[in-house]
Amino acid sequence: MLHPTSIFRRIPTAISLSQRRLLGALAYANDGAELSFERLKEAARAYHLPADGLSYEECGWVPTNRLSIITDAWACIDHLNRARKLVQRFPCGEPPPPELVHFLDATAPANRIRNRLQHLDEDIISGANCVEGNPVLGTLSWADARTAGGHIRYSISSGPSIDGGKMAGLQIIDVDGAEDVLDFRLMAADQSVQLDQMMKALADFMDTFEVTVSRAVISTLRAAVVEKGESLELPRPHGIADMTMAIRMKRKPGGGWKSGNGDCFAIVEVPAGDFYINHEPIESA
Repeated sequence: MLHPTSIFRRIPTAISLSQRRLLGALAYANDGAELSFERLKEAARAYHLPADGLSYEECGWVPTNRLSIITDAWACIDHLNRARKLVQRFPCGEPPPPELVHFLDATAPANRIRNRLQHLDEDIISGANCVEGNPVLGTLSWADARTAGGHIRYSISSGPSIDGGKMAGLQIIDVDGAEDVLDFRLMAADQSVQLDQMMKALADFMDTFEVTVSRAVISTLRAAVVEKGESLELPRPHGIADMTMAIRMKRKPGGGWKSGNGDCFAIVEVPAGDFYINHEPIESA
């Protein structure tokens, strides 16, 4: 996930609200993709070939894991696709920087497969793409390279599908890596994407893009303070990142609920350093 001091989290309040929301939205799209992909890998690591008398359930072949894997794969696609849309809203100039062009090209499959899913309901009624081997939400495959001297291929179908041979025939692919689960491929209807490659493209892009955005923000701040005749040495205010709040509720004798003194709790997550809200210093957590 993005570092707490990233410009996408530690957002200067001097820039417009729309720009601040754009920065924050991209941060959540990035973190959402990373979180979904990590959960996807954790569920995949729980799978093992049945051996030594173990049942399928004991090897991780359970409905909960299958549902988690398919759901997280599509969540990852959604967040990647949203990140693609958001970065194109940044005023990067013409022609766009090479890193932006490369990122959009590398993640184009996420856009195509996400758009493909939008037509799923119509396809079910019309019969388009409803052929054996094309499950409802696709098939996700991955390689487990934690076994010395080779790897094990797994694939999960989101059903209904009776053509297992077609699924297995698509999985004979070389694996570049070891001691981990990798090479996650989602196949749905007539589209196929490799999640590992797109996640790497996202990580590489965000590192480079942050430099571009930071320079643009600094230029905006410099112009703003010069126009107001302020000193550049003064601490500039930043927006806080996230807040979690909880209120403890107690049942009243006559019915209903109430909270008492000391029953409200809030934690504000901010990056390191002091933040100034309404010119009042607030020590960071």
